[in-house]
Amino acid sequence: MSATVDAAPACREAGRLLRGGTPAARHGTGISRGLRLCRIALAGLSWLWLASGAAAAACGSDAPSLLRVGKHAWRVPAQRGEADAANGGRVAQLVLVVDGRRRWLVGSGPTPAFGEALRCVLAERSGAPVSDVVNTRAHPELALANVAFAGARLWALDDVAAAMARQCADCLERLRLRTGEAGESLRPESIRVPTGRLARSGATRGRLGPFRWQALALAPGRRTLVLDDGRDRLLIAQGLVWAGGVPNLRETDSALLLASLRRLRALAAGRTLLGEQGEPGGVADIDSHIAYLVALREQVRTSVARGEVEATALDSITLPQFAQLAGYATLHPLNRQRVWREAEAALFK
Repeated sequence: MSATVDAAPACREAGRLLRGGTPAARHGTGISRGLRLCRIALAGLSWLWLASGAAAAACGSDAPSLLRVGKHAWRVPAQRGEADAANGGRVAQLVLVVDGRRRWLVGSGPTPAFGEALRCVLAERSGAPVSDVVNTRAHPELALANVAFAGARLWALDDVAAAMARQCADCLERLRLRTGEAGESLRPESIRVPTGRLARSGATRGRLGPFRWQALALAPGRRTLVLDDGRDRLLIAQGLVWAGGVPNLRETDSALLLASLRRLRALAAGRTLLGEQGEPGGVADIDSHIAYLVALREQVRTSVARGEVEATALDSITLPQFAQLAGYATLHPLNRQRVWREAEAALFK
């Protein structure tokens, strides 16, 4: 539904008339007109609310929500944390971008069942089926619902598609075990690897539909796409940013991630930033991640250089200045362990 109704101006006018704020009110005229406009506007809003509820019901009681972030774009928010039975693997934010007759979906979701519900919601909202799906990186929570969008073209970096072809079967099984009942629709035969390939010639940037894209490194041999829709000044950075939280280093090399975040910062000026999780953010979220990584790497390197024992040293590596951020309690212990392994490997090369 694209129609919108704003009841506030009409109802404010009715209230002003009733308070006698104009000559018309003092003579008893104009009040009925203001009230009539207010009632019409409220009725329009009621119709929209009912229609939205009907659309959600038609797509299932557990259908994902869709929040507008620009004239051409909506986001499907993700839950915090790692995939489990409680969140059903819905831990990676997805984005829909409308470009003329084409509907671009950035990430498809964790399971075919989720994808079917999302396909229904997107068709209701945008009035047309998804025409293109972009898999920004090889990550099951972003790509195992590809099969639900049977008529769509699938796009990925050439190395990302190759990694998906190698890894998807194992990733699918792990995700199915982690998500329990929510993962029952995951089947080997439902894996769909993108055939639309980017960067076959080794390019690190280009254009795809409404996006300018850049490929940034997460770890050796592992990259993610950053997508910039200049029309809405919207930057999509899955796998790089967790707005309002600490970064998740599970699939990264901290040095490469730090370098990519610094490059991302140069792209993000004046842009609304949509990351892996969290609300729409901006440069401040990138700065927070950079500061966190710099502080963590420095503390870990110092401990390793002193010859401290991992089992006792890790608990002392705390970053209280980031403790209020989402995910700190669960992710920081894992992050410091990962960075410790990196520092040890670098020391003994």
